[in-house]
Amino acid sequence: MTSPLLRLAWKSLMHHKVRSFVLVLCIGLLGVLPLAVEGFLQLYRTQLESRAVATPLVVGAPGSRSDLLIQSLYFRGSVEGSIPMRIARQVAEAGRVTPIPLHIEGTVRDYPLVGTSPDYQKFRNLRMATGGPWPQRLSEAVIGSEFARREGLTAGDTVPTDAEELYDLGGGYPLVLKIRGVLEPTGTPDDEAVFVSLQTSWVVDGEGHGHIAINPDVDFSLILENKSDNVTMNAAIVEAVEVTPENENSFHFHGDPDDLPISSLLIDAATTKDRTLARSNLRRDEELLVLDSMSELNELLGIVLQAKAILDANSLLVLLAALLMLGLIVTLDIKVREREVRTLERIGAPRGFVARLLFTEVAIVVGSGAILAFITARALIAGFAGGWLSF
Repeated sequence: MTSPLLRLAWKSLMHHKVRSFVLVLCIGLLGVLPLAVEGFLQLYRTQLESRAVATPLVVGAPGSRSDLLIQSLYFRGSVEGSIPMRIARQVAEAGRVTPIPLHIEGTVRDYPLVGTSPDYQKFRNLRMATGGPWPQRLSEAVIGSEFARREGLTAGDTVPTDAEELYDLGGGYPLVLKIRGVLEPTGTPDDEAVFVSLQTSWVVDGEGHGHIAINPDVDFSLILENKSDNVTMNAAIVEAVEVTPENENSFHFHGDPDDLPISSLLIDAATTKDRTLARSNLRRDEELLVLDSMSELNELLGIVLQAKAILDANSLLVLLAALLMLGLIVTLDIKVREREVRTLERIGAPRGFVARLLFTEVAIVVGSGAILAFITARALIAGFAGGWLSF
């Protein structure tokens, strides 16, 4: 049964509904920020660390260590340089570990376009929700679950890559991708990525190209110059390149295939010993940057936690100010309710009872505000938990 003191305190608060509601709302809003920040940091830290643990070794070009880590693991940002494909071949020939090349250049509707090998699917334990298999032919793609959901795409659809430097005749043109499959949700950056073969990503990046057959008698509007042995076409007319059975064999890459660029190399090692040996061998090459993912991530998180410490100090000051304000409000409330307190004393309520009544009212208000803050913070965190953080 509810105690008489609690019932009386509740009735008193209900008698002043507006005041009580405003106090609960203020306390709740003050508590949401620190609780939500702490929850978000814990959520993101867990997600970041799980990705780094699953990808212990990353290899790239010398430059920013954090940029290499963030792009290779989370598909965000860019790196300063690239490494040649021969590095992946040399690692594979050495045995013991499996090199997984990544070429992250270009976007599809502002989502990252990731060129990689079929080994990536096994490395990340990715499964197809619909369609398949993993893209190996030119212009084929597999898309993450979040990208598919947000853009309304599925297996069998087509989508062009985003136009970049469209009027640079030395660059690449948007390429129409054929979606072969949609991945199951993983709660990782893979959900928001578009995966293609390395060859496809090189074509998008302008490292390779194909030739389109032109009939000068029909496509005369596209012709800049027509000579007996040569036809010059207006390249700006082409909005996107589509790979077809008729032109697929015309796509090619100039130069040595071993010199084609990759953004980074993930090392899949079955044992700690194999990973240690691979790390040691790769670090002998001064033109490579070899990262231990967890070590680099801990450094990044250390910077974030320093900023959080400042935010915590600010939140503490706000909380102290709120408590002082609450004390002032309670004091003023007692002054306003002086007649009510005297009435209670006249009907026989001891002074201690009146003090406990006021304390109970304050406890109910503070407790309700804390519950409101907790529920609101949890709702905010849950609302973002299904997606992935954006840098």
